[in-house]
Amino acid sequence: DLVTSMALAATYGFGIAFAAVVLFVWQTAIYLCAQYVSPFLTDALMTELSIVGGILIFSSGLAILGIKETKSLNLLPALFVPVLWFVGLALFT
Repeated sequence: DLVTSMALAATYGFGIAFAAVVLFVWQTAIYLCAQYVSPFLTDALMTELSIVGGILIFSSGLAILGIKETKSLNLLPALFVPVLWFVGLALFT
């Protein structure tokens, strides 16, 4: 990503080089958060998240193809439902 940003900086100007720094910090933060969250991600939770993610991708595909107008951005909070469900199970069982 850093090499791509530098190539874009050579083409589009020096401001893209600053975007490379922001991108590096952002991706590092995601990596570090993933290390701390990984012990809590069970196979069952990942399966449920994959199902919800698949439905979101499917609805986006329908909108792109013009078959059914869906607002996939409004459906993004559905990704929290499996997480809240499994947190609730862990707390109350």
